[in-house]
Amino acid sequence: MEKILIVEDEVELALNIKEIVENFGYEVVGIYSEANSVLAYLDSFKVDLILMDIQIQGNIDGIDLCYKIKDRTNIPIIFLTAYSDQSYLDRISNLVYDGYLLKPFKVESLKTAVYLALKSKPYAISQKDLGKLSLKIRDKGYVVPIPLGDILYLKADGLYTKVFTSAKSYIVRDILKDLQSQLPEELFIRPHKSYLVNIEKISSFNSKELKVSGAIIPIRRGYFKILSEMNQ
Repeated sequence: MEKILIVEDEVELALNIKEIVENFGYEVVGIYSEANSVLAYLDSFKVDLILMDIQIQGNIDGIDLCYKIKDRTNIPIIFLTAYSDQSYLDRISNLVYDGYLLKPFKVESLKTAVYLALKSKPYAISQKDLGKLSLKIRDKGYVVPIPLGDILYLKADGLYTKVFTSAKSYIVRDILKDLQSQLPEELFIRPHKSYLVNIEKISSFNSKELKVSGAIIPIRRGYFKILSEMNQ
């Protein structure tokens, strides 16, 4: 089931959109009203589509948030807005986006826009393919393929990264961000700037930390909500 994120600062409208989208057969994984919460969520979780209001809370509006998201990933984005001013159109003219619906919009118009945006999204890795993937690292002059399912977590260590598996640990001469780009978002989350964690290895968590095979890993502020929604 495709996962959709709603960015809307009017609570009643956001809940209405959620109900409509779920009636289409999609899963709404979250509703956020400001940019930082959206970016924090996307640091750790994959979504298939974002429904984006332009006027949202905070100093970053929906258009600037879209620019930031597109710098990181190619998630399809549909703008839902009551504004059609030339100034807004000029700002989004250089953006890669997948729809622009003016409020109030018809249910069928939203259904069509969502369907077409999802049809154009990049191919996602299947769970079957995930099981075949590995992270290739250098260890004592040899290239070692580590099955992704064996990795517990990765920890930043200056210009290096420590990779922890159930059998042993490795020190890799790459920064965490570079290794993150090699790992599927479906399997690895970043609950703290210094850690990447295999979702399937998390045994428990609270508002301050999570546990992976006996290791205690801190989580950043506000991340408990994201973990809780992921485990619903």
